[in-house]
Amino acid sequence: MELSFLNASDIVKAHLALHGKVEPTVNTSALIKITIVIGRKYDGFDVSLETIFQIAAEYGIQLAHNNWHPNPDKAAETAYLTCVLHLNRYGIDMDCSHRDLLLMIRDSWTQPNKLAVHMLKKYLNSIAAKYNQHCRTNLNFQVADSSVREPMHCHELANVASRLAESFK
Repeated sequence: MELSFLNASDIVKAHLALHGKVEPTVNTSALIKITIVIGRKYDGFDVSLETIFQIAAEYGIQLAHNNWHPNPDKAAETAYLTCVLHLNRYGIDMDCSHRDLLLMIRDSWTQPNKLAVHMLKKYLNSIAAKYNQHCRTNLNFQVADSSVREPMHCHELANVASRLAESFK
């Protein structure tokens, strides 16, 4: 399996699903640059649970702190949705209901590696709750690792973005 990266149109679709419209002030060239930088940074990495979460966190931080949108709140919300969209692309079933992750994305001090750890912890906790396996971190990690599948195609992402946008509210 190869890593698959989001592109600028995926981010615009996520923004549209969340906010209902795409403002003419959205800087698509900045979105293209962000996606290229992330793609180059992680090109050649092996597909693993850690790498998937690290790339998702990178999308979140880059989109929240670059000037691609004039409204920083909308940019952060779209960043969070994009971050979770990347996880869902690989079969990692998370939604946008974790407000503390959104707050982390908004904070300027947050680094992608710290955000990735917090997101992975949230995901492992949700697995523990689902299977009533608290204090069995190794087992939860194995379940999480086995849930990773081939990435979804671009046309499937629009449906996932709409579903995630509903969980945001």
